[in-house]
Amino acid sequence: MPKKLLLYLLFLGTFSAVAQNLHDDSNAASPTNEANTTTGWTGSALLFSDNTDAQSGLFSIRAESNGNNGTFVQYAFDAVAGQVYNVSIWAREGGQSNQPAFANWQGLSGFSTTPIVGTAWTQYSFNVTATSSTPSIRVYVSPWSARLEAGNTVLLDNIAIFPEGGDTEAPSAVTDLVSSNTTSTGTDLTWSASTDNVGVTNYEVFQDGVSIANTGTATTLGVTGLTASTSYDFTVFAEDAAGNISAVGNTETVVTSVGTGITDYTSENANIATVDWTARDLFADRNIGIGTTNTQGYRLAVAGNVIAEGVKVELQGNWPDFVFENSYDLPNLDQVRAFIANYGHLPNIPSAQKVKEEGIDLGDMNAKLLQKIEELTLYIISQNHEIEKLKEENIKIQDILNRLEKLEKK
Repeated sequence: MPKKLLLYLLFLGTFSAVAQNLHDDSNAASPTNEANTTTGWTGSALLFSDNTDAQSGLFSIRAESNGNNGTFVQYAFDAVAGQVYNVSIWAREGGQSNQPAFANWQGLSGFSTTPIVGTAWTQYSFNVTATSSTPSIRVYVSPWSARLEAGNTVLLDNIAIFPEGGDTEAPSAVTDLVSSNTTSTGTDLTWSASTDNVGVTNYEVFQDGVSIANTGTATTLGVTGLTASTSYDFTVFAEDAAGNISAVGNTETVVTSVGTGITDYTSENANIATVDWTARDLFADRNIGIGTTNTQGYRLAVAGNVIAEGVKVELQGNWPDFVFENSYDLPNLDQVRAFIANYGHLPNIPSAQKVKEEGIDLGDMNAKLLQKIEELTLYIISQNHEIEKLKEENIKIQDILNRLEKLEKK
């Protein structure tokens, strides 16, 4: 019998008193009596109830430096000297942060300074012994060196303080476990988060009574390695920081599909919503049509637009640098003018009607356009040569005119 199922059966006839969370003020970080306040928290930093990104419930506490030595916030609780306490705090860095940390706790031994790292919510747990009847926990938004810097922020939520062994309340059972995307070799499991007086720290998933995974606080699991045409029973148990285990919830029965684990891509299943085609490499012996079944003999046919960061075309024919060879017969401009007058387009360039009927080959068209650019370059070079000759002749003519003018004056 699975460990958690056995524990559940043992607990059925047992009544346990629920210890009270010593973080008992009604405020934004309370797991059981949350309120839009910062009641019970004090300190030199600014305190706010924040509703932008709570770890649990609707609110969290936001501590922010004020730019004038305001670097910490604290919470005091009633304790018994010599008693061990389990402290659980969810925390994360704010948008502006400067090495926040749990530090300088008062009236508690066994504590060491602990940095708060990252903008994702993280659970920080401490086992400390009270040396005072009114100890306090502290959170610093920055080190002392940054005490005059305003805006350094840390967020706190879901805070629990219990005497060691004092939390006996189990999380609620997982009663809505469901499966989806079941294939011949796997399935996806999902469920809703359990509730707890402190907070759930782990979900353990069982397959036919055998533990297969611990998901932490995640409420999803992709199960793989199943056998085709086989029935499986799945259950999930929730666990809190004190080791309390939820009661048994619902059992999700999954029957895998027939197959070898590989689903062949066919025209019949290509558009089925339950089949999600994902591949790193896709090889086709014949043709591929996207948005069309008529590839017109091409290897790839797309009925619609195509967007890409780059397209490389490898031509099997010659690149048109032959235009610059001495043997190339460059048409004179009179010939080009006559061709345009007769046909309405450049020589060796398809007409608008032909493009409309047949389309264009991207590589071939780029080659033809480059040929025209190279021919145009030769025309420009030739015209520039003629212009230079005319300039020289103009200089000579101007020199003759200047001489004639001097002779007339004499």
